[in-house]
Amino acid sequence: MSPLAQKKNTNREGAVMWKVTLAIVLAGLGGILFAEGPLTTVESSTPDPLLAEVRALRAEITQITSAGIRTQLLVARLQLQEQRVLTAARQLTEAQRELAAVQGRVNGERARIRQLEDAASRATGEGRAVYQQSIAEAGTQIEQQQSQELQLQAREKELLRAVSDEQSRWTDFNVRLDALERSLPAGLSH
Repeated sequence: MSPLAQKKNTNREGAVMWKVTLAIVLAGLGGILFAEGPLTTVESSTPDPLLAEVRALRAEITQITSAGIRTQLLVARLQLQEQRVLTAARQLTEAQRELAAVQGRVNGERARIRQLEDAASRATGEGRAVYQQSIAEAGTQIEQQQSQELQLQAREKELLRAVSDEQSRWTDFNVRLDALERSLPAGLSH
């Protein structure tokens, strides 16, 4: 290819690129102007069906955009609420596990006291005194465990209430999402 043909070809490519760039800029500018609306006010009772259709499309786009933002916010809140429910449920499970362990220890001490009392009834003298001391120590252990049991029962009630409250909030967010979905125009909710 001769240098003159190459130069013409380069000029053509440059001209085509210039035209493409100009078309993109004009299309972008047209989009911006379209989004801003007409520069002159047109009466809303204009019989032009195209103008009415454009207005209806704008209203629908605004509604969809607003619904999209609300949906994103509600979904984020729903996820946060799910985490709160899970955290409260984990805490409740842990408290119930601790409560069961304490109750098991109390029952074990009671069984130990029964065994010690049975052995003490058969023992004499110094042996009986040792059993009585062990029974007293076991009784002290039971009292301490029962105090802890009462605290854990109160904590369990508190956590049950917290889980219930968090689940209620989660349900409320779900209801709001369902209502938002029903408010969307037909065909957009799925």
